[in-house]
Amino acid sequence: MAEPLNDVELEIFDYGEDDWVHFMTIMGIIEDANGIVPPEDESIAEASKVVLSLCAKGYARLGRYANHTSFVPWHETGDALRNRLECELKSPPSGESHESNLMYIMLDILSAGFEARDRKSR
Repeated sequence: MAEPLNDVELEIFDYGEDDWVHFMTIMGIIEDANGIVPPEDESIAEASKVVLSLCAKGYARLGRYANHTSFVPWHETGDALRNRLECELKSPPSGESHESNLMYIMLDILSAGFEARDRKSR
């Protein structure tokens, strides 16, 4: 049986109800839940941990909003996904600022994630 969703995960799913969830938004959700604003590198590490966990559970997928037109999912899993995320966070595409990079890396909540959330609310 899967672990129950925590409040941070539930809030991320709520944000993902109508759209993809920006990595920067996930950082903010975690900061609000903890009641502190840590140094950015700690915030990025914590958000990375959460999104990778959600992907590993099959509840979400990571990707990037590309060419200002669409979400392009990444197909890596496990360590390859972690490495991809780390690389994408450290090396924004040419012409993209660090801040916009944190916005354009996104989490897409899958139907399994919404089903898990809905089971939690019963």
